[in-house]
Amino acid sequence: MKMFFRYSVASMLSLGVFFGSCTKPDSNNTQNQPQAGGKPEKGDWMIIHQLSDPEGLNPITTSDAGARNVFSKIFEPLLDVDFASGELTPNIAEALPTLSDDHLIYTFKLKKNVKFSDGKPLTAKDVVFTMKAVKNPLLIDGGALRNYYESLVDVTTPDYYTVFMTLNKPYFIADAVLGNNVAIFPKHIFDPKGLTDKYTFAETNSLEKAQVNAAMKEFAEWFGAAERKRDVNTMIGSGPYILEEWRTGESIRLKRNDKYWNGSNNPNATSYPDKLVFKTVNDRNTALTTMKNGAIDFIEYMPPKLYVESLDTTAVPFLKKTSYIYPVYSYIGWNASRPVFADKRTRQALSHLVDRDRLIKSVMLGFALPTSSPVDFHRPEFNKDLPVYDYNPEKAKKLLADAGWGDSDNNGILDKMINGKKVEFNFTFMVNQGNEMRQNIAILLRDEFKKVGIKAEVQPIDWSVFLENSKAHEFDAYLGAWVQDPQPPDLFQLFHSSQISNRGSNYVAFNNKRADDLIEGIRLEFDTKKRTQMLMELQQVISDEQPYTFLWNVVNPAVYHKRIQGVKFYMPRPGYNPNEWWVPKTMQKYNSAN
Repeated sequence: MKMFFRYSVASMLSLGVFFGSCTKPDSNNTQNQPQAGGKPEKGDWMIIHQLSDPEGLNPITTSDAGARNVFSKIFEPLLDVDFASGELTPNIAEALPTLSDDHLIYTFKLKKNVKFSDGKPLTAKDVVFTMKAVKNPLLIDGGALRNYYESLVDVTTPDYYTVFMTLNKPYFIADAVLGNNVAIFPKHIFDPKGLTDKYTFAETNSLEKAQVNAAMKEFAEWFGAAERKRDVNTMIGSGPYILEEWRTGESIRLKRNDKYWNGSNNPNATSYPDKLVFKTVNDRNTALTTMKNGAIDFIEYMPPKLYVESLDTTAVPFLKKTSYIYPVYSYIGWNASRPVFADKRTRQALSHLVDRDRLIKSVMLGFALPTSSPVDFHRPEFNKDLPVYDYNPEKAKKLLADAGWGDSDNNGILDKMINGKKVEFNFTFMVNQGNEMRQNIAILLRDEFKKVGIKAEVQPIDWSVFLENSKAHEFDAYLGAWVQDPQPPDLFQLFHSSQISNRGSNYVAFNNKRADDLIEGIRLEFDTKKRTQMLMELQQVISDEQPYTFLWNVVNPAVYHKRIQGVKFYMPRPGYNPNEWWVPKTMQKYNSAN
């Protein structure tokens, strides 16, 4: 589950250290290696593989990582994250925001030459509109993003190019959240009836007031509609590319915005390719065959077994194998609202039944490093003293017995009395269809669990259904992953109990009072040392409760066509920037008329 994770937790990993400790790095790795080809030239298309269609392209109502890979080319935030350094940099804003001494008022000055792709200027009124859309509590699919703006109580503007954002309490990464977490929408496109003018920011902070405001209701229904996530006519942003076409289950095609306001001033927004095409092939073997036939230029991730055993570059010399660090961790999520997973001792036992070392060797073929926390292990906040949930079936059996599990009827399946009813320990692993790696992991775990009397099934389902089931807590357990960002960690989105309801991202229904207190306190703490101590304790609480069985950090095996020049990989997601890739004129395959 490669979801768009809006909490900020990853560090700029040391490439040398990471690959030095990885058991099987690719010998052909070209990470940030200079390539031949001379001066970059515009033209050609980049055909990029995606395993499934994103759920949409609206940055406010869409939360999966595949969507972000696309919509980040169409829409832009006030601040950018520099690919090379991972630092916040000005984009639509002239500079980083200034803030008041009490850390409650952030002032953004906008550049005066920013235009949307339809030629209309981007001004402060568009920023105000965007924030009102984010804050509308009736916009159900905006919940994952909205939780970061809980303390934002007002956005005002004295002129077209100045914006004051006011908080009711400090937030230690407010500059990143206010400036980079959300892209700016054109009000004239996304609010043609002026509905957001009919409610105040104060009303967005009260669900009761929102529910009696007809304009808020109407706007939430219109903006949250399915067509707002994909309509070519309304998907207008200020970015270097424009949505040209979306063929469901086939491809999403972007064309270069030749009137892009920032030209070549923003290295993140360099746009050499005429078009970026995100081609959907929901089977990775088929994707590789398609690439060998010349119809795909880049596959960002290949299952290690497929990469090692089926991609012989001597047979297809026009393809280049590489590998790069992807800022993501993989995990198993246990739904604590299911009676069989309600006891933390049961979840601890399941973690002791997961042989990570074996899975890394047999499934990942060494392209991973085990992890034990949602905080990146290179960050100073990472707790190095967390207990290791090693593979230990005997310890697992004891924990299961302590939690009340036994085989009362000698049928080989554990059972116990829950709420006066005998419940057998059986459940289903939910995995997204086409993800062979996750399916293989689940099958291996199914066989492992069977040895101790736990019956597990594996259910591959379509990605869109997977997402809906996750948000609705309609699953037993799933295999997932969260993408990370270069800023300090805020674990609110995933582990605060308020995010269980209203389609929040606490899919596993983790509810712990001490964790909530720590998460809330971390958001208010500007003293790095104190905040780090709180994060250390929070990781201990999460480790003890085991809402997730943490698996590993990922090294992505990838492949691209050798005609493509300028291929580099970075830490900020998605780890690469196809805008800056280019093809020499003599090797270009497509033209804009195709």
